[in-house]
Amino acid sequence: AMTSRDATDQRSSRKRVLIGVALGMGIAVAIGGAFSAGLWTGNNSVSVAAPDVIQSEPVTQMASAQRPTPSATVAPRRIPTCTVANYAVDENLASFSGIVVDPVTGDVRFSRSAQSAIAPASVQKIITAAAALETLGPETTFSTTVLATEDPEVVVLVGGGDATLSARAEDAASVYEGSPRIADLAKLTIEALVDPNEEDATVKISKVIVDAGLWDSEDSWVESWSRSATSNGFISQVTALQVDGDRQNPNDPLSRRSQDPVGKAASAFVAALRQAGNTARYVTISYEQPQSTGVTLASVESRPVSELVTYMLKESDNTLAEMLARQVSLASGLGGTSASVGEALTSALAPYGLSPERVSLQDGSGLSPLNSVSPEYVADLLVEIHRSSTDLSFIAQALPVAGVDGSLDNRFFGDNAIAQSEVRAKTGSINGVRSLAGFITGADGADLVFAFFATGGATDESRAALEALTTAVYSCGSNLADF
Repeated sequence: AMTSRDATDQRSSRKRVLIGVALGMGIAVAIGGAFSAGLWTGNNSVSVAAPDVIQSEPVTQMASAQRPTPSATVAPRRIPTCTVANYAVDENLASFSGIVVDPVTGDVRFSRSAQSAIAPASVQKIITAAAALETLGPETTFSTTVLATEDPEVVVLVGGGDATLSARAEDAASVYEGSPRIADLAKLTIEALVDPNEEDATVKISKVIVDAGLWDSEDSWVESWSRSATSNGFISQVTALQVDGDRQNPNDPLSRRSQDPVGKAASAFVAALRQAGNTARYVTISYEQPQSTGVTLASVESRPVSELVTYMLKESDNTLAEMLARQVSLASGLGGTSASVGEALTSALAPYGLSPERVSLQDGSGLSPLNSVSPEYVADLLVEIHRSSTDLSFIAQALPVAGVDGSLDNRFFGDNAIAQSEVRAKTGSINGVRSLAGFITGADGADLVFAFFATGGATDESRAALEALTTAVYSCGSNLADF
């Protein structure tokens, strides 16, 4: 039996079928009407107007915004993390100022009061060396000569500003190895005066006129130097004529110096003339200005500037430093006076961008406590030396090497021995000042320049503290941080 729900479902189903049939018939009628209207009538062609087409503007797709691509790949830069701050505050450094610079990039890697004006002590010899090489050139030599006069018994001994001229015997040792000998000058003088046409000819020189006026012979001392410096063997008076740096013992770097270097040299020449064959029983030494002079009878030459600079830097020779400074002044047209030395040295380095206004110098050796230079200036000069393809580059190899030679031969031992041979630097020591400046090849191979100064009561204990700080910088290398 069909329930009322079943009957209702059956009627709904029938109704859906009828609606579907009706829709199908409507679609068919529409299609048939279209054909009967002429879209296709057998062999007859009928034209039908095409509907209007609306032209639209071409659509341009906007590119999405992109971050610019770098033209070159930027390498990641390491942040340095190695500090030497604890070494820089060592109480033995007294008042410390210093700087470390990467000479390739010019970046300051460490700095403490680097613009402070301080007395540099013998680190100043780096400035003198650079000025000498720049102004004089590495091959320049200095002559000591003997001139003839109208009187055949009178000759003139002319000092050429060579403090290395030696009175030593031929086989005797000297701190100035290979220096010219006054004995050779005397021998050449006698040979030049011998008459070649006279058999068994003799030479009689009864008077030697001494000309030590290349610069004023009275201008031989800087007032700010200690008067005990000559008796302690630190320096001679700065005269244009002297022998063996005026040392009593030519082979002792710190041998006592005299109070009359010109007279001592003149006496040595007279003695050498006698040894060479001068027949005069007595020889007068005169310091008057000769009325006229003739030809050069004899001459001896110093070692070249490059060798003089090397010895000066290696052994911290104050006499050589002052001699070279006077020669720079003469070559610069400043007369060779002590007052002109500072201007001569700093002006020579001005073409390298090192302003003379940043420095005040009283001498060429660094002995004066009134010298004033900043660690930054010294470092800037060392950077130029490192970068230079000129004669300045010579200085880098002329500096003492830690634990090896010069004034550093007995330093950098114990805990600091790891930096031996890797530090090339100039030492400095005057009352209350200890200094060290030069080049470091770091443990990682990094090149660094440094200038360290302990002032304001520094002592010999400060040397060890400077070495410890320098060794710490060596260990850090390129990882050195300024904190």
